[in-house]
Amino acid sequence: MCVKKSVTIICALFLSALSYGQDNEEWTLGQCIDYALQQNISVQRGRITLEQCRVSTEQAKGQWQPGVSFSAGQNLSNSPFAEGGHVNTYSGNYNLGASWTVFNGFRRKYNIKQAELQETIQETSLKSTEEDIKIAVLTSYLQVLYAKENVTMRKNSLETSNEQLNRYKQLYEAGSVSMSDLSQIESQHVSELYQVTVAQNQLEDNLLQLKQLLRLDLNQPFDVRSLDFSQEQVLADLGNKDSIYEMALYSRPEIANALLNEKMADLQIKSAKSGYYPSVNLSAGVGTGHNNHGEGNQLKDNFGENVGLSLNYAIADNRERKSAVKKAKLNRNLSGLETENLKDDLKKTIEAAYLDAKAAQLNYIASKSNEQAAESTYELTKEKFSLGMKSPFEMLSEKNSLLNAQQQTLQSKYSAILNIQVLNIYQGLPVGVE
Repeated sequence: MCVKKSVTIICALFLSALSYGQDNEEWTLGQCIDYALQQNISVQRGRITLEQCRVSTEQAKGQWQPGVSFSAGQNLSNSPFAEGGHVNTYSGNYNLGASWTVFNGFRRKYNIKQAELQETIQETSLKSTEEDIKIAVLTSYLQVLYAKENVTMRKNSLETSNEQLNRYKQLYEAGSVSMSDLSQIESQHVSELYQVTVAQNQLEDNLLQLKQLLRLDLNQPFDVRSLDFSQEQVLADLGNKDSIYEMALYSRPEIANALLNEKMADLQIKSAKSGYYPSVNLSAGVGTGHNNHGEGNQLKDNFGENVGLSLNYAIADNRERKSAVKKAKLNRNLSGLETENLKDDLKKTIEAAYLDAKAAQLNYIASKSNEQAAESTYELTKEKFSLGMKSPFEMLSEKNSLLNAQQQTLQSKYSAILNIQVLNIYQGLPVGVE
């Protein structure tokens, strides 16, 4: 009775799980990546920051232009105790001026170069974020495909279990087998029902994680397109590890970003040294004015012009220039160390992915052979079991061995596919699982 009750409960969970995923739109990996790049908040933030950098570049270029200003003022003054009696004075002043920095020690030039370089740095940072999103979506997508294949494998095993259970029930009713043997078959059936439910729940969880990565509405129907990976894809040639690393050095945006930061540090040193140069400024202006006590054409009579050229040089600046240059040089050293650190991290990542892919391929070959052997043993044991030459325990033991072998093959296959694609991405190659 306990076994039958367990079967009823698990069947209900199983049917509930099967209701998920019907009539869902199937997304390809390319669609998932494109959608994620559009919706990801980090990517959107990076694009806005890039636009800010472009504005800063235009602002820096504006330093070559002169500054022009105009001022106008109207004033009313009252002198109640002036000689001769109460006096009110109304006056107006109008001035137009311009100023331009002729020379400032090349700081203007370096500021523009730094702004342009910062724009390029942000572009590579945005590309780096997009590459990370691609890897995250690829990983999540393959996890969904693995879960879907695992569900299929568990369902196939359950179908076989159903057939065995129905046959054993008939044999038990005919008195050909014992209650103990039937209980073993029923227990296996309950276990496989449970495994299907677990596999289906894992699939739903993986789909949910992918939906969250894409920022889809949780109530939106969603599914991914199943793919059938060939043995050639799983066992694809990995190439030379050193060659992969060399290609990654030229293709990875984080390395390009680090090298650009070194150039930025060099510009900062030059900008700091420009403080040792004098600055030369040119100014010019015109102005006029009037008041209520004047006579004639006051605007014309009071019209005036001025032009000036100034030279400024800081003789002593409390070590500001010297300290600025020293700090800039130290920052350059830090930038160089950061580049080397990123290269080391890249090498470690590629080595790990390469070794994982190689190990997964070897595991796939071994587990595939083990699966074939386990399947042959299981089929033979099942045939002997049907003839009464093997016990239910022996038959179920071989079946579980087959399931374990299939599970290992499935895991190694998707591990190999994932790491192969990660290596492709690090080489600047497109994702090729579709």
